[in-house]
Amino acid sequence: MTKGRIVGLVLVLVVVSGFVVADLATAVRPQWPASREGDPVPARPGPGDPPFHREPFAPSLTARRDAFLTWISQQETSDSKSGVWTDIAKLALDPDHQINAAALQASLDFVNEHNDTADFHMAGLMRLYHQYAKFGTGSGALNGEQVAALEQAFLHHKYWLDEPTPTPMELWTENHQILTYSAEYLAGQRFPDEIFSNNGQTGSWHKQVARERILRWIDWRARTGMAEWDAVIYYRMDLAALLNLVDFAQDEEVATRAAMMVDLLLFDIGADTFYGQYVSAHGRATAGSIKSQAGQSIQNVVALVWGLGRFQSRTEMASISLATSERYQVPSLIEAIGQDNSEVYANLERQSIPVTKEAAAQYNLSFDDIEDVPVWWGMGAFTHPDIIELTVHTADEWDLWHYPDFRPLQDVAGILQKLHLLKPASALLDPETNGVVTDEVNKITYRTPDYALASAQDYRPGEKGYQHHIWKAALDPYAVVFVTNPDSLRQDDKHRPSYWSSHGRLPRTAQYRNVLVALHDIPRHPSPSIFEARHYAFTHAYFPKWAFDQVVEIPLDGGGGWILGRRGDGYIALYSDKPYTWQSQGPDADQELIVLDRENVWLVQMGRAAVDGPFEAFVQAVSEARLSIRGLRVEYESPGNGLISFGWDEPLLVDGEEIPLRGYPRFDNPYTRSAEFGTGQYQFEFGGRTLVLDFGKGLRRSED
Repeated sequence: MTKGRIVGLVLVLVVVSGFVVADLATAVRPQWPASREGDPVPARPGPGDPPFHREPFAPSLTARRDAFLTWISQQETSDSKSGVWTDIAKLALDPDHQINAAALQASLDFVNEHNDTADFHMAGLMRLYHQYAKFGTGSGALNGEQVAALEQAFLHHKYWLDEPTPTPMELWTENHQILTYSAEYLAGQRFPDEIFSNNGQTGSWHKQVARERILRWIDWRARTGMAEWDAVIYYRMDLAALLNLVDFAQDEEVATRAAMMVDLLLFDIGADTFYGQYVSAHGRATAGSIKSQAGQSIQNVVALVWGLGRFQSRTEMASISLATSERYQVPSLIEAIGQDNSEVYANLERQSIPVTKEAAAQYNLSFDDIEDVPVWWGMGAFTHPDIIELTVHTADEWDLWHYPDFRPLQDVAGILQKLHLLKPASALLDPETNGVVTDEVNKITYRTPDYALASAQDYRPGEKGYQHHIWKAALDPYAVVFVTNPDSLRQDDKHRPSYWSSHGRLPRTAQYRNVLVALHDIPRHPSPSIFEARHYAFTHAYFPKWAFDQVVEIPLDGGGGWILGRRGDGYIALYSDKPYTWQSQGPDADQELIVLDRENVWLVQMGRAAVDGPFEAFVQAVSEARLSIRGLRVEYESPGNGLISFGWDEPLLVDGEEIPLRGYPRFDNPYTRSAEFGTGQYQFEFGGRTLVLDFGKGLRRSED
């Protein structure tokens, strides 16, 4: 071998070695998570806990409203800012009730300081003022000093991001938008000739601007669904803001369209309830809200509207707004569908739109028009490659660089813009904020009297998550199963994603009836540390053994296998292709299965005694069914369904027939006669009842 060839070979070896060393140095290895402390979540149910009702606990909405208000009247009003909501409910039952002055002052202070989530509390102050100050139809329960303090808060508030005075209030997400629009409209309506001090405009100006924003917010979501789809935590805020408009807007168009949007949100919830538990994929959720029915903050609303589950909160804004509303009537069809318990039920739905040039053109949106910022930011698309330049421009125009979410972008945006590299940098470096996006989702919920299984079909596989909950199985309030790829060791909401909520990298999922396949492919390397703070190369399942009547394991050679559970007459079979280990310590002992591998196939099949016979027969049928897994490709001879095949780059096939995973209507279920996506037109029918919503015409018709 010549000297030149030897030198060349050495150089090649050096380069290859460098790549290998760099790969080894930067790759994130699967490893057992560090020990965690704290109390188990959810708290274990005890004998003194109030029951979750599986049948309506009262025969009518009126009776449930009375029961709810009576229940709240027996609770103490907290001195905290949320105590205002408790007093609103107490005043509805007892006009002579004395308001907790400390709670009212705490709420006023929080709003006047313009703290983040001040708009949550402004909704309560608006309802308190309009119902209990002595003007219009108000009862006069508030004294003069309290009324004056409320009015000053309304007149000095900052209502939108383009107003002067930098504040911590993050008003750009979907729920924050309607909360602040609603408050601004009602304040402007009440004080048309007053000057609002923050931007020097009159109340009439604020009312008109807010009116336009409200109607656009409603119209957009009537046509394309919610960006924060099935948000178990945030639908409450949407409902409270809309109900304030229903009750207090003097403009009938605003009030009627707000009522129609409330109808649509309640239908959305009712179509995915399982004995009062909201069993759905969620665009935004917290760990507590997905682990049990006890942790679902929407539970009060469900108990009030449908009589299922139980009352859990004395301060929950949506249920208190519903219970004290004097103008909103829940359509009888919505009440009926949430109480229906068919033998077999499936709900398909589509919400939100893709962030693409084609979708923007279809819906007359722009990537460079500041007027469209509420649509894109409402979807969390701040740093999406197609939106990032608009975000930078808007932050400049509205002086938003003080926000922690924007500050890191400011340092590099100017340089990258000059080099025309902002868009490709977002695509290449993929900052964590890209994971916030809640774009088009196609969802399915499959339900029987003994279980429910729900998922987001083929939703952004391999991309970063934020608060997305992709799939869930439930057999009762606590017998809940799901799988995630953690992005933090914290269980609370301080990190998004957290240990249980959402995914560091989203899986590719497909569901057919009672069977779900979830494929996980976690990259070896995270984005550069400035763009991705944490990265964990394992998946784990939440499977609380304590919540089941029976749990059986069928291990396979190599360490994977089936974990099967029975709760009542409902069954679940969960399969892991890679070896799993039960967590034995900390708050998730005996309710967490950990798989230390970047790749894994998780498979779920649900069953019930009425169809599958005794639990032992279900265990045998599932565990002996033919199952072939090669990498991320699955073939499963599913009992009762046939041959199911699915892969990372392959369609979902059942006995050779492709099952669509996208392109769903807005709703497709037994209650829906028409709900074409993008039209804002709905006709629902069930049990001789009809509900027609035509947002284009502003038509709302409910018939029994």
